[in-house]
Amino acid sequence: MDPTEGSYRTLVTVNTPEEDDEKKVNGVEMTNLLDEDEDHHAKAKGMKRSETADLLNLTLHQCARNGDTRSMEILLRSITGNVKKKINMRDEEGVTAMHYAARYNQYEIVRILHSFGADINSLDEEALTPLHYAARYKRERQRRGSEAVLTEDQEAGAIPSSHSVDELATQANVITFLVKNGADLNRGDKYGLTPLHYAAMRGNELATKELLQFNGINIEAEDKQGMTALHMAATHNSVEITRMLIEAGAQLRCKDNEDLTPLHCAASEGNIEIVQLLFQAGAKQDGWVTISNMVTDRDCDQNTCLHLAVENGHYDVVKLCLDKRSDVNTPSSNYMHPLHLAAKAGDIRCVKLLVQHHARIDALNDEMATPLHIAAAFNHKDVVEFLIERKAPLEKRDRDNYTPLLMAAYSGHAESLDTLLKKGADYEAVDKNDKTAVYLAAEEDKLEALKTMLAYPDVRRLVDVGDRYDNHPLHIAAQEGYLSIVKCLIENGADLDCKNEEEQTPLHLAAKHGRTNVVREMVIRDHSAVNDEDEDSNTALHLATLHGHTKVALILIKNGADVAARNSVLWTPLDCAAAKGWLKTVKCLLDADAPVDPMDKTKTTPLHLASRYGHADVVKCLLDHSAKISQRDTDGNNCLDLAIDNNKPDVALVIINSDKWEEAMRNETPDIATGLRTTPMRKLIKKMPDVAEATFLRCMTTNNRNPEHPDYKCTFNYEFLDDTYSSWSEHGSSEGSGSGRGQGSVYNEDFSLNVLARPYTSDSGEMKNNHPLMIMVNSKREDLLAHPLVNALLRHKWNSFGRTFYYMNFIIYAVFLVFLTGYVVSTDPPFKVYKALNISSGVSERSACNMSLAGHDPANDQFDQPLFATIGKYVIMALAAWNLLRELLQIYQAKLQYLGFENLIEWVTYVCALLLVIDFETCQKSTGFRFQWQWSLGAVAIFLCWINLVLFLQKFPRFGIYVVMFKDILNTFLQFAVVFFLFIVAFGLGFFTILQNQDAFATVWESLIKTTVMMIGEFEYTDIFYGDQLDFYPEITYIMFVVFMILMSIIIMNLLVGLAVDDIKAVQEQAALKRMAMQVELALDVERVVPEFIRRRFVTKCDTYKPNKKTLNPLKLLARAEAGELSSQAISKALDPDLDEIEKVMETQEKLQKDISKLKGGVKNVREQMARMEGMLKCLLEQAGVSEFKDEDFQEAD
Repeated sequence: MDPTEGSYRTLVTVNTPEEDDEKKVNGVEMTNLLDEDEDHHAKAKGMKRSETADLLNLTLHQCARNGDTRSMEILLRSITGNVKKKINMRDEEGVTAMHYAARYNQYEIVRILHSFGADINSLDEEALTPLHYAARYKRERQRRGSEAVLTEDQEAGAIPSSHSVDELATQANVITFLVKNGADLNRGDKYGLTPLHYAAMRGNELATKELLQFNGINIEAEDKQGMTALHMAATHNSVEITRMLIEAGAQLRCKDNEDLTPLHCAASEGNIEIVQLLFQAGAKQDGWVTISNMVTDRDCDQNTCLHLAVENGHYDVVKLCLDKRSDVNTPSSNYMHPLHLAAKAGDIRCVKLLVQHHARIDALNDEMATPLHIAAAFNHKDVVEFLIERKAPLEKRDRDNYTPLLMAAYSGHAESLDTLLKKGADYEAVDKNDKTAVYLAAEEDKLEALKTMLAYPDVRRLVDVGDRYDNHPLHIAAQEGYLSIVKCLIENGADLDCKNEEEQTPLHLAAKHGRTNVVREMVIRDHSAVNDEDEDSNTALHLATLHGHTKVALILIKNGADVAARNSVLWTPLDCAAAKGWLKTVKCLLDADAPVDPMDKTKTTPLHLASRYGHADVVKCLLDHSAKISQRDTDGNNCLDLAIDNNKPDVALVIINSDKWEEAMRNETPDIATGLRTTPMRKLIKKMPDVAEATFLRCMTTNNRNPEHPDYKCTFNYEFLDDTYSSWSEHGSSEGSGSGRGQGSVYNEDFSLNVLARPYTSDSGEMKNNHPLMIMVNSKREDLLAHPLVNALLRHKWNSFGRTFYYMNFIIYAVFLVFLTGYVVSTDPPFKVYKALNISSGVSERSACNMSLAGHDPANDQFDQPLFATIGKYVIMALAAWNLLRELLQIYQAKLQYLGFENLIEWVTYVCALLLVIDFETCQKSTGFRFQWQWSLGAVAIFLCWINLVLFLQKFPRFGIYVVMFKDILNTFLQFAVVFFLFIVAFGLGFFTILQNQDAFATVWESLIKTTVMMIGEFEYTDIFYGDQLDFYPEITYIMFVVFMILMSIIIMNLLVGLAVDDIKAVQEQAALKRMAMQVELALDVERVVPEFIRRRFVTKCDTYKPNKKTLNPLKLLARAEAGELSSQAISKALDPDLDEIEKVMETQEKLQKDISKLKGGVKNVREQMARMEGMLKCLLEQAGVSEFKDEDFQEAD
């Protein structure tokens, strides 16, 4: 078998030969190299059988790494196909075999790979070439048979101690081979680093020497940060490489992107040898000029080499820079002088050295701070002492008006404070906010610093000196909860009753911020402070409850705090807690017998506040503690009104589900927008339909029988849905359970209306439009309109009086319509009389009437008025007069709301009918002759009478939906009519201009009429273009005719059809809502016209309905069918509705939320227990002398 016929596979990881039995590398592996003729091939190669077995598991990458030249040659000769591609294949780390060979300095492997076509400049994943690897990892191998052993130092890139640079240079090396065979000396990787950068960075002296011997090397090559090889060598402390680069001519003052020179890098790292080398090289170039430039070079932050050496505490470098005459008073960009940096580092040697070289003691940085400020801020005591000895200003102020003493106090450095006080620093100094050193130490919780200062008797009086807002140190310590500071201040004479400019004591601030331990400490020391008031009359308990700190509230109550105390707006602590929704705090106050219903200046109670701000759990808690649910504020709103007005549905639902929900519903206020009467029910319908539906369910009670049981019944409460006679106004007092005369006086014990009850308005239009049912219609609450409670109320109204009055009116109108129609049909029109008597049109109507009377012949009934018309005339007059009186009554009831299109039609119909049948001349009584103007009015009357019948049928839901469709389409057409009319005018005038020779277009008016008729398809094309009158303009006539046919007959007509279809579709989509809206309007319209003394007889508070009750009475069956079926299934479904998919998901989410809340409560309990355990441990630690822990009350939402 030919070895070249072997196959290759991709392997996974790079391993040593010992690991190859378990893992493979990503390279080229030869398989099936040997077959049954394996021995023959082994002999040909001079290999043992065991060697061939090992060869089967080797890859090019392994051979390159291990330097196995023999196996490498065999594998390379066995590769078929695209040899270069397989040789340059990367492993999983993105490295080729050439990279490995260069990394481990395998010269022979590199030579062999190159001879087989390996890419000298191949790139790994970071764009490193083999030359980068050689410069980065170069080392010497000591051969021991076929293995190579590396020491730990060699792995890091160091040269073996047994070989000098010159010795290694004489050996065959990879770098030279790579460069001579085309490797790019100056190629940068993804960061711009060249092989020379890597050699300098790794301290690889041999690689640096080899790279520098080539003429093409770019010593000044920069990486992406602008750093050269000399920067790298100076940064990584490579002394020899620095010397090599300087000897090779590297620029000494080259700068990177941050303007750092190699001297900056060396000074920052503190390598004195490199700094000396750089200065020596500079002296050789231009002598003192170059050195002067080197020490004055600045980076982007304006730092010199002296700044960087001082900042990093390199004393020898600082000394050398100063010897080279570096300016000791040169500031950086933030005006930090070297002395500032030395004071910050705390290096006393550098400080002394700088001062010896005349550094300014009073130098200022951009914060106006001196070196003494800096030293005090970083607690470098020896530096502070030295600077003070050298006359540093003790009372110099920085930008915040801090002196060194204030800076030390703020930072809490006791040693520096002690030194400054001993040196005579002003202890009464204050900053820009008038804070003393004692105040600053207390504010920053620096106990040791505070104790150090208070050890001085003169300083101790500062414990009661406040800041610009009169806050004392005790105020700020109490506010931040620093218990140890509080104890220290109190022990040193701090006033517990001191007040700031808002009249707040330290106890106020501690209570406001929930500092439990501080509050406990203060009330123990001063028991009378618990009821101190601030400028708003708030006690500590007010502030604690306002911010929900229950633990603090418990401590205050336990120590005598007044739970009924009131602030300037008459709020009690319970008001504060309820307004913010702190449930635990509310329970704590209620358990302490706090008043449940205290009223502030606006008669607002805690229940009102909790409802207004949406705290449902607090509302429930207050109601459970007998809070007055019907209490009104000064605007007449109760808790339910406030919840609705502020869009808090959760609160509204809690109130509706409470036992006293009816009291909350019995309220009325004027609507802000309309001024009309509004009630909670009306508000719920408009703003919270879901809560309104829950309210409907509370208005329904069953006898708990099975819905299929014959005795199953449901009682409906109409008190809040039909409240025309209910009066729930305040009547000057917010006390009482519900209303002035409404509660307990509107309805009798049998639920009938009291004789003293009066409707809330006399305006029937307002009564209808402001009715809860009508509000549902206007608000499009389809679900509410379909509710059994609404259906039951509509059934009650219809069965009580609606049916009777409606059908009575319908019958009256039907009689009127029949007689008017019969009168018009049976009466001869005037032109027949003119024709029969051969009277010319010039004869007056009165003469014609007399002539008809003269020609009256009873024998042959000529000009005799028909009997039906004779009788019908009086019926029509009577019914028209009756209807006009009824319309006048409606005007009286509805006032301006009476004005409407339908009422106008009725007036025109009845007036025209009267004018038609009234006899204005004696001759008309016998002959029935009608004047022409009467006959014209008769045409109007009969037309409008039938149109009014259509509007009458609109009240029937079954037929009314089609009337609604017609009205919507008519409304749409009227909106389009202006545009439509303009098209008619355009074409009408055009045809008039070119077709005046034809009778149809002889005048403008006739042309417009003819154009309108042509739109429906009546073109009369033949008559226009092929008639007798051919005097016209054919070209323009044909053009206009075609344009008219396209625009008007096709586009405009189709547009009108499309608009009508859209209107019909919109009505059909809302058919259910429209149908229910018609039922409501029918019921309310009938109720509006019914006399009040009749209507009140049928008003009831409750109605019991038995849906399963059987009846054989045909009238009752007809009434039930007419009113609509209200089945037991519909009632039970409303009381226990089936949930759809979305509602099921929401219900599941609510259950999960409750579970999470329970879990959260459990976690909070555990946290409280841990807090108590922490407090006990703290006490134990205090006794053991260990620093104390804080046990604070960080309130979370309940």
